[in-house]
Amino acid sequence: MTSFSKLFLLGILAFALSCKQEKKQETTPPAAQNGQTAAAPAQATGPEVPGIPEMVMVKLLNECTFVDYIFKDLPFSLSQNEDPSIDQNISYIDINRPVGKLPTNCKATARKFFQIKGEIVYDVDVYLGQGCNYYVFVDKTNKPVYANYITADGVKFYMNVISQAVGSIKQ
Repeated sequence: MTSFSKLFLLGILAFALSCKQEKKQETTPPAAQNGQTAAAPAQATGPEVPGIPEMVMVKLLNECTFVDYIFKDLPFSLSQNEDPSIDQNISYIDINRPVGKLPTNCKATARKFFQIKGEIVYDVDVYLGQGCNYYVFVDKTNKPVYANYITADGVKFYMNVISQAVGSIKQ
């Protein structure tokens, strides 16, 4: 995909997201949806973190060659190295919804690595469930740099991946 095509895709994505009526993000944790006891909702009392700048999104869309995940409490990892999959993965960052103050009662589910030509350029903590569906880009000292919510499609993607992985592990 050319740089122009990726920039055009980013523009269309931003336009579509800004034209949609704001939907309240679902904060019901997956456990509660399955009839289990729900955890407390996220408490936004942590540090204020800005949303991802457009120039970072453009760089990811234009240059990212590999995305790798390591799940913290699950015995599997995931990698993507094809442009359409990488671009779709990048589109799960809700550029119109920065997190602002980070919730303090959320735990990262995975660490995501964006690579460009073999070099890790962004480390990202992925928070899922319990009202905590967002990304936090961190620097080399694990200090938060950017934080944005995950789109509804992104949450579905992660829940599907985790569900499939857990299912295959049980077999």
